[in-house]
Amino acid sequence: MRMVPRDLLSTRSVTSSERRVYDLLDAADIPGVALHSLNLPEHDYKLTAEIDLLLVTDRMVLVVEVKGAGVSVHDGVWTYFDRAGRSRTSSEGPFGQAQSAMYALRRRLSDRLGRSVTDQLVFGHLVVTTDVDLPTGFEWDQATCAGRTDLRQIGIQAIVDRATRYWAEKQRGRGSIDAATRRSLVNVLRPDFDKSPGLAARADSLETSFDRLTSEQFDRLDVVLDNPRVLCSGGAGTGKTFLAAEVARRMAAAGDGRRVLLVCRSRPLAAYLARRLAQPDVIVRSFDTVDKDRDRADHLIVDEAQDLMTFDHLDLLDQLISGGLADGRWSMFFDPNRQAHLHTGFEAGAFEMILATQPVRANLRTNCRNTREIAFQTRLLTGADIGNPTAGSGPEATVVRFTGREEEAARLQQQLRQLLDHDVPPETITIVSVRGDWDTSVAAGLRHSRRHRVRQIDPAWTASWPGDSISWASAVDVKGL
Repeated sequence: MRMVPRDLLSTRSVTSSERRVYDLLDAADIPGVALHSLNLPEHDYKLTAEIDLLLVTDRMVLVVEVKGAGVSVHDGVWTYFDRAGRSRTSSEGPFGQAQSAMYALRRRLSDRLGRSVTDQLVFGHLVVTTDVDLPTGFEWDQATCAGRTDLRQIGIQAIVDRATRYWAEKQRGRGSIDAATRRSLVNVLRPDFDKSPGLAARADSLETSFDRLTSEQFDRLDVVLDNPRVLCSGGAGTGKTFLAAEVARRMAAAGDGRRVLLVCRSRPLAAYLARRLAQPDVIVRSFDTVDKDRDRADHLIVDEAQDLMTFDHLDLLDQLISGGLADGRWSMFFDPNRQAHLHTGFEAGAFEMILATQPVRANLRTNCRNTREIAFQTRLLTGADIGNPTAGSGPEATVVRFTGREEEAARLQQQLRQLLDHDVPPETITIVSVRGDWDTSVAAGLRHSRRHRVRQIDPAWTASWPGDSISWASAVDVKGL
């Protein structure tokens, strides 16, 4: 007989008597399936009930109630003893227990499969006492019970055959159970499934990890706060922008009246940070909106500094800080990898000039914003070192190839549909374009875009991030976000 589960684990919930009957059924040549420990969430007078063993054979559905050690009954009260001598009492008795479970099972199957199916099936119950023999009783037929002697002399297969004949005689006209019906019954009773957490659930779990993995960033925070000039490097996802914002927040909270200016090249990033650093002594500007007279500060923070590493850019930054870049207080956060070249004009000589001011160097090596799969794929495709990913594992990073705009649009639409089907909130989905031209992008022509469900990222959008729809951004504008 096929047993489900295939093996019984060693656990206190499996009694030695159940294990013995399980092993006997496993060795028997009975066509069908035996399910061990089947829970019934709906029962007439119990919150839940359990069937010790349920047999779905080629002829019937048989509920088997197993009792071990000693059994006694006095004045209608049943007492069960285990091998250690402990006892418990019940007014129901094993036959009433098996019968009520059988009726509850039949109703549940009728609800799932329909009465047209269950009305053709033979249902019955059998009580097995592995260590004692019950006397002939007025309330049960000998065919519906088996004791120690029956198990030793005629065996479990004959016991099941005897019970089957008894119940079939009581339910004449009901046919045999073919293999397809048995599979349907077992699938309803104990379905096989392999469910993985959806993308939304996995994203929530990873977000918790992202928030927790900031110890290295806080160590670097002390370095930045304790030194006049600091150059902090790290790949995408190592928390540079998080650290830059926290430095600005801490300095403004000191209450000594010193002004802090945080500068980056991206307008969307500046709008994002300005909303989160709305403090009187903190100024947040994108580089193209800086006013050298109005925005002078006591401490300068530059995020994504690789995007401003030219002599012209440094000349203006030099004018924004008391003491200039050579003697003033500043912190620069930069990415040494290839994304430094998304903006043209990186000048090695300008970087050498910054190094000549002898800043304290700090490196971020822990990637707390990207999964292992993303970090691996990034290294594979670009050679960039974005640190050691410690946030956990996520979905595989996949590469989708296409031959033209029509196929590109179809594949992008398919990707969006898959994400939404996995309950990923639209506002957490961003399409990033390396070319960065919204008007000519395939995203602009998607059904979601025509229905205003895809929005181009701009400063107004990032100020109130994450919004309520799918977003689209150029690779340049999404940096730091």
